[in-house]
Amino acid sequence: MPLPLKPGYHFHIDRQCKPSDYEMKHLEVYRDYYGISYTVSGHRKFIMPHMIGFLNGGSVGMTPKNIYHRTSFVDNTPYERFVLKFTDEAAAPLLQVIGTEPFEEMYRYPVYNFEPAVQAKVYGIFCDMLYEYEHYEKESELILQGMLYNLIMTIIRFHVPQNRSDIELSKADTSILKAIRYMEKHFLNAPTLVETAAHVNFSPAHFSRLFKKVIGVSYSEYLNYIRVETGRHLLLTTNLSVGEIAQLAGFDNSNYFCNVTKKILGYTPREIRQTALKL
Repeated sequence: MPLPLKPGYHFHIDRQCKPSDYEMKHLEVYRDYYGISYTVSGHRKFIMPHMIGFLNGGSVGMTPKNIYHRTSFVDNTPYERFVLKFTDEAAAPLLQVIGTEPFEEMYRYPVYNFEPAVQAKVYGIFCDMLYEYEHYEKESELILQGMLYNLIMTIIRFHVPQNRSDIELSKADTSILKAIRYMEKHFLNAPTLVETAAHVNFSPAHFSRLFKKVIGVSYSEYLNYIRVETGRHLLLTTNLSVGEIAQLAGFDNSNYFCNVTKKILGYTPREIRQTALKL
């Protein structure tokens, strides 16, 4: 699971060098904050359920809240990156000025690229934010907010139009995205691996291997991710009982729903509701 922000902080930023063949072994999800990354060097595949993009040196990656994601390597280019995490509270004053639509639109795409001069500016913003974060004082939150706003507006104003190299996918990637859409549409009917493989014209064995390679979890595990996310949403937005929600999320009984939810999210359905009530 991704590291949470420090208590009382609205920002986290770090810079890391990783092996060229590094890949996230499992899906991760940001619950309480958004993410923006900057690839200093490397050639990466950025995978989310409905989008796959490609990060290169100078690219910015956008990680929305509540969306499972992972990255994987494409080749043996040395990999170095910044990752910035920030809360709704950190962005709120900017959104009061520009509105939520530009911000939400920015997060509809996984990858943005820039001309070299703008790349240098974005890199400089990340360096300055990292320095401020590592030398944290009482004024740092305000300073980091200003730099975050500069970064967001730079991304919105100066990203270059999407091109085929950013979004061109292999047949395998396209098929996996098609399979996920099928799973999300039919999850209440418990679509089997065999059925979904047939939907994308793959043999079950090949589809099973390919799904795990691209997404990072098995077919059955990901089907449970879909069910648990459906249940989590209902827990937070309705007064339905846990048993009723279990049925609407595609589980045969509430005990199994509770066990799978605890395994994936780290909390039981009851704990999820209790935590939300305290906020």
